[in-house]
Amino acid sequence: MIHDAIIVFSAGVMPLDDGGWRTTTYNESDAFGTLGGRDRVEAAALLANTYPNAYLVTTCRRADGTSPTLASTYTEELHALGVPDKRIINEEVSINTGTSIEQVLKLAQKKGWKNLLLLSSEYQLSRIAAFFEEMKSDIKATAVSSESVLIPHDPAFAERFEQVKKTPEYQKRLAAEACGIAAIKNGTYRPMPIEDKKERPM
Repeated sequence: MIHDAIIVFSAGVMPLDDGGWRTTTYNESDAFGTLGGRDRVEAAALLANTYPNAYLVTTCRRADGTSPTLASTYTEELHALGVPDKRIINEEVSINTGTSIEQVLKLAQKKGWKNLLLLSSEYQLSRIAAFFEEMKSDIKATAVSSESVLIPHDPAFAERFEQVKKTPEYQKRLAAEACGIAAIKNGTYRPMPIEDKKERPM
């Protein structure tokens, strides 16, 4: 299948000692559990090779309005993994998963894209699909987990992810995602407070 663009959903950033920023890992969480994020960058770089004609779209500004945006940090890490700037588009309007999908669909309409590949961590895919269904777009989309992309390339990652899934923070995330999906479907979904989404080490 030909994909016009690979959409990389963000999962927060953490500060570096030198004043810069990096994507979160499975060792970081927010009030709802495990985050991840670096897994998505690494998977996106692999998918960029698999689909050499597809654009990559990084998503989200910071919910509190501070700099840098999440999208720009993800883009920096994609650059470091060899993805050229001309293939990456920063979507820096959205602040969460739902608004990311809204903005990506607007971008797709503008660009004339017909088929998208939605990339995120495994735990988030069902909520992404629920949001996408609510949008009732005629643009086609396929969701893929970062883990399913990475595991065939790195047996050590497969072992690491199995350990992650056993942690209380990962189980907490699964429970939060299930509640979110239910809220989307019954029309009661509301964005969470910024303070609850603050990234932190476990």
